[in-house]
Amino acid sequence: MKNNRNNYKRQRIIRRKYIEFKKAFKRKARVPLYPFLAIQFILEQMKLGYKPSLDRIVFQTDSPLERMLYYAIRCDYKGKIVPQYPLGPYWVDLAIPSRKLALECDGQAYHSSSKMKEHDRKRDAYMKRMGWKVMRFTYQDLLQDQLPISIQKIYTYMNPKSISKNKKAN
Repeated sequence: MKNNRNNYKRQRIIRRKYIEFKKAFKRKARVPLYPFLAIQFILEQMKLGYKPSLDRIVFQTDSPLERMLYYAIRCDYKGKIVPQYPLGPYWVDLAIPSRKLALECDGQAYHSSSKMKEHDRKRDAYMKRMGWKVMRFTYQDLLQDQLPISIQKIYTYMNPKSISKNKKAN
């Protein structure tokens, strides 16, 4: 039993090192593309109706869906948002570590199969055991008509005192 536990820990350490290597390589590979990515990100923001702004976090996101969510919340939580945050054997799309909030963006291509849904359930269970709140957002949740509802969920979690004050005032 103890040997199995040691093997499991060893496998997790190897996987963590592999993921960290893969992420570092991905960051280095993007550097020559920064001028082109900057133009892409500025056009993306203008198309979505946001004031164009570039910061290092935009370059660290992995998908347009993550950037859509980041653009929507960056003004309220600037400096608190960490993209691709390592949490145990997993990576959180966008995290606010000071509040232990994990924001996961689920695109149809990666999260539509039953195998991926099961993997996401295991990830969520792990993060919850570590004391994190997990919020999942689909592409539909981040469309312009649904976006305010999604942002309100994040705001409610981040500012529970202001919500309770509003209830007392009513």
